[in-house]
Amino acid sequence: MRAQKEAFALLMRTISEMEGIAAIGKSGGAQLPENNESDIDIFVFCTRIPAVSIRKAAVEFLGQMIKKSDFGHKTEHWGLCDFIYLDGAEICLMYFTVEAMNRELDAILGGERLEKENNYFYPTGRAASFHSMHALYDPNGYIASAKERIAHYPDQLSKRLAEHLLGALMDMEDMERAVSRKDVLFYHFALDLALDHLLQWLFALNKCFFPSRKRSLQIIHGFVHKPIHCEERLLRVVALGGEAESLGQSHRMLMELIQDILRIRKC
Repeated sequence: MRAQKEAFALLMRTISEMEGIAAIGKSGGAQLPENNESDIDIFVFCTRIPAVSIRKAAVEFLGQMIKKSDFGHKTEHWGLCDFIYLDGAEICLMYFTVEAMNRELDAILGGERLEKENNYFYPTGRAASFHSMHALYDPNGYIASAKERIAHYPDQLSKRLAEHLLGALMDMEDMERAVSRKDVLFYHFALDLALDHLLQWLFALNKCFFPSRKRSLQIIHGFVHKPIHCEERLLRVVALGGEAESLGQSHRMLMELIQDILRIRKC
């Protein structure tokens, strides 16, 4: 593990020395995953993204410490990605220009991107990434200033999300049809959408940037504004949705949760 940490530190230093690199941050805090239990996501913010030949040369400088590498994957939400395999750990280097990232944060914090995108990207998750980001290289304070921007959850964003999500939650036609037909798989389709909206709504109510569905219950556990026994009731809604005879019960419990959140919102 020590050797891996030293190699990782050297890789980050090598990348920081490339021309155009403004800042480097690791999502999820400073700690490296133990026993390679997960990959390592690295945000590389640039005034101009270095050419692939320059990025390759920087990585190849580490020689045999790099077991495998794969460069130049263009993605819609995760920048220009290079994948590096370092002593068993997969490192994803995600390159963004500072200009593009600033525009993205402006749109997200201004409430211009309220819908989940490309099936599993939540725009508020970008702000959540900054919230947990550990700066590995930040000579001019770019990451520090971005973290300061998202330290206060905008009232406008909370209001716009709540209004948008409430409208989506009130559309229960598919769920009610699934209950009447005792169609478990159709019910799960409708329930997944409803839970998605309910979770985002609950996070917005607590002014917490919704990152994704991962570890939602752990985060909700620390919320102040939530229905009583919220986590247990959410799990019960899902469990009851697994049997044809209990779909009605699941639906009623979900509606009770929604009504409880509405009452909290009015307080």
